Amino acid sequence: MTSIENKAQGWTETIKLPKQDNWQRLCFRDLPNSLRRAQEFSSQLADCSIFKITTTEKVYWLPVTEMARMLFFHSAEVARAAVNQGNTWQLGKAWKVGWTGEVKLSSNVPVRYLNSLQFRKFFIWLFFFPEVEESFGSIFQNINRYTKLSNNSERWTFDFNPPDLSHCELSFAGFTGTESESNHVYIREIRSVSGLKPPDIATIIFSHPDDKLLLEDKLKERNESKPALKIKPPVNIKELDPDNRPKASMSRYTIKLSRSGLNFEVDIDTRRSPRHVNVLPKNIEADLLDKVEEQPPEELGSFLEGSDQGNGARADVDNLDPPDLIDAPEKIVFFQEMLDKLKDTRGWKIESKIGDVPQIRCRTQHLVNNRPRRYCHAVIARDQKTSIQVLEIELTNKTKKDGTEESESLSTLFFRAGDTKLTYLNILDELMTSYKDEGLNAMSWKRSYIAENTSVREYLGHPDNKIRCEQDTMDSWVERAAQKVIGM
Repeated sequence: MTSIENKAQGWTETIKLPKQDNWQRLCFRDLPNSLRRAQEFSSQLADCSIFKITTTEKVYWLPVTEMARMLFFHSAEVARAAVNQGNTWQLGKAWKVGWTGEVKLSSNVPVRYLNSLQFRKFFIWLFFFPEVEESFGSIFQNINRYTKLSNNSERWTFDFNPPDLSHCELSFAGFTGTESESNHVYIREIRSVSGLKPPDIATIIFSHPDDKLLLEDKLKERNESKPALKIKPPVNIKELDPDNRPKASMSRYTIKLSRSGLNFEVDIDTRRSPRHVNVLPKNIEADLLDKVEEQPPEELGSFLEGSDQGNGARADVDNLDPPDLIDAPEKIVFFQEMLDKLKDTRGWKIESKIGDVPQIRCRTQHLVNNRPRRYCHAVIARDQKTSIQVLEIELTNKTKKDGTEESESLSTLFFRAGDTKLTYLNILDELMTSYKDEGLNAMSWKRSYIAENTSVREYLGHPDNKIRCEQDTMDSWVERAAQKVIGM
């Protein structure tokens, strides 16, 4: 194998999934004839589960195994927890206090996952949504639940209960039927899922027991009679050993394979907790976990579970695409387009205006390219007696210390209040005020203040670039905005 690029083959399409209550769970034996492949193995596949998803134009057939692969099987350790344990305890623990969440990953997963935004988002989705965790656990619960006797042996077929994916967008590769079945489509491979809902948490902090920063101890004099310790650079794994168990105590290395996208509706603010500081003797070079160094000759790696008697290198995989976020300055324009479509599709009366955010105590954060940062305030008349207010703030790209750019992340605020002229201005004042003693920066929603001064409030995250580039670009965001308004 000379390339890890995964090219879509066959029919490619993007669909917006209908309400999940309307999906049918059938078996492969129910597939239309023109969609069947490998007839010689049809008897072995007859009992495998498949979803029949009917839309106004087409009928889609989605294997349950492919959905589970896309949602949960992103690394060896995650797959092992699903199939062998049926819970997330081996992966980590999560909890929230107010609007702050914390995730403490287990030493079973590679510490390098802290550097992967997509893995951090995946763990947030898995840990903070009970229905997603229940879906993850249903993989183990369904093993051997329904078996049948065949050739003097019991056989079972893979099954699980997926979480609610209603109104999400699915990009896939597959093939279509022929003649009278041309409107039937078999989904061979899911390329991406967009529009997954994140939790209503402002900031989530990640930690890992092996996240250590090694520093030089300047207080301890070096013993010249002893040679300096040598710290080995990372292992360059190019071959996998399927039989040799890795040593449990050895470092774990990640391998990049063909990737697919798991995209979320919001730019989640995830942060890395301070590293554990370990001190090295003087004149020994510090080995930062994310530092790229020259690698030694290739070594074997194993995906098997670690063992005290093992002697190989521990390996895991990373097959999640990094998110491609919408350029920050475009989001307020995108928001206005969303309001227009929301008005057209729902028939609500919507009035909006654009202004400049106040300076207050925010140094230069009230500026974008040396001009005032803008906001958009909208009032949605849901019915004769109910008005929903919306605040959207213009965002920009921030230049980090390493020279790369990072988009600002701030969700859209939906709220109900007793007036439409004063409350939102006070919220803007709080938005642009920093309270250093409380750890609250400017350009962040002061959620406690908002909760005290509004009767109902909701936060809607911006879609990422994956959603915007797919067919029906606005539908996912408009539908989620509509659900927020209806639920308030």
